[in-house]
Amino acid sequence: MTVNSGLMYQVINPDFEHFPMLTSWYWAVPYIAAIYIMKNLTDKTNRTYILYVAIAMIGFSFIAFMIFDRSVLSYLLIDTLLLGAFGVYDLFWWSIIGEILDYTENPSKILGIGLSANVFGVLIGGIIGSAIYNTDNSKLNSSVLALVILFIILIILPILHNQLSRLLKNHSYLTSVQEREKDFNAYEKYKIFNELTERENEIVGLLLNGRTYKMIAEELYLSENTVKTHIKNIYSKLHIKSKSELIKMLSDKII
Repeated sequence: MTVNSGLMYQVINPDFEHFPMLTSWYWAVPYIAAIYIMKNLTDKTNRTYILYVAIAMIGFSFIAFMIFDRSVLSYLLIDTLLLGAFGVYDLFWWSIIGEILDYTENPSKILGIGLSANVFGVLIGGIIGSAIYNTDNSKLNSSVLALVILFIILIILPILHNQLSRLLKNHSYLTSVQEREKDFNAYEKYKIFNELTERENEIVGLLLNGRTYKMIAEELYLSENTVKTHIKNIYSKLHIKSKSELIKMLSDKII
């Protein structure tokens, strides 16, 4: 997906540089709008299908780039499809990275790998795009390459999903918590950690039962910032740095 971002920067954007005002002011609007819409979706919405829709949007945008002229309407259509899709993709990518950070002992390593993969994809796409842009059939070549990449993504996406599901299912911390779920449900009636206040213990219980910050905030009628502040205080009092350490500490405590 990020390779297609590089193609956009090197192939699509230069073809519309004769509309400087439009490309400067409208360029990122679909990206922001897509993230805003995704943010306000209900929890019941199946976001998996939205990711596939975003992939289709990228495909249609490159097809439109290959077929249509270089008018204002063409730019609005292509940019809306392309940047809207990239907004959805980036939100998915960084949300997944953020979730993984809770289950690793070295969050900075995961964040670095995720950021490097993103930048490397854009770099590769930019290099390929620069080479293609100098050819006679740059529109056709770039669009065909983008579509090939999308077809590859559609093939490997279910495989990656299954691998991630299997990894999370067999994760030592997650398995440990799942196996002790009944014990924990009984245990959470009491104070989990004596070092914490009643409210903090309540937040720990919800956090370990898989609630997100947003869900905890809604359940306890707090703001997300307040929940984050509580969690920082919890980590500080327990001398830990991540959710994975909290899960391990609780597992040892139950045993």
